[in-house]
Amino acid sequence: DDFFTVLVQIFLAFLALGSLWIKRLQEVPRRLFWTWFMDVFKQGLGACYAHVLNMVIAAVLAVNMRGDVELKDQCAWYGISYLIDTTLGLFLAIVCLRILDYWAKEWDWAHLKHSGVYVGPDGWKHWISQLFAWMGILTFVKLIMYLFMWVFSNGLAIMGQILFEPLQGNIRVELLFVMILFPGLMNVIYFWIADSYLQAQGEHAGAHEPSTTDPTADPKSSSLLNQNNHFQRPMTPIV
Repeated sequence: DDFFTVLVQIFLAFLALGSLWIKRLQEVPRRLFWTWFMDVFKQGLGACYAHVLNMVIAAVLAVNMRGDVELKDQCAWYGISYLIDTTLGLFLAIVCLRILDYWAKEWDWAHLKHSGVYVGPDGWKHWISQLFAWMGILTFVKLIMYLFMWVFSNGLAIMGQILFEPLQGNIRVELLFVMILFPGLMNVIYFWIADSYLQAQGEHAGAHEPSTTDPTADPKSSSLLNQNNHFQRPMTPIV
């Protein structure tokens, strides 16, 4: 069973990675592989950090909630927290990224004002700064999430009982669904959307492959243009 669980986790990791790879292939201009890899690595570390925070939130809410309804199942609380994280949490994270981007440009924070750009000898410093900024945003979002879930814990507990009661008879099935399958599938959506806001913008040429949208950028097209210019007969002036 443990071996099967590991296989499922590996499959879901490749599923999330594959979705981001497909996203990269559709980009115009397309990110350099190294830039894309560092963006994915940043999100991967953030996902591990968020996973730990979600487990902490689930453990706290299981023993500290408002209202008369009780839900002691930490797996159910984890599933609820992940659902909120990929909806309300993602929205708050995007808002925070926008605010950070505005502050970085307003105060000229060189390491943060160009998200997803890791060019030059200080590129790794930019990546580390952006990683810690992303971790800080995730921490802030989790605090807001916890307060939201605690305030509405009575209603969320009822929802958790309805959604997860059929799984509570088999703890392994519940763990597989709540801790692996459900978060893994939701991560595909979360990663795809978050990547659009964390990646470098199109004007940062150093983070992207040479554009192929301009026909003059294609050596073959450029050669044909030169040949046309070479064989074009000059116009005779009309006297």
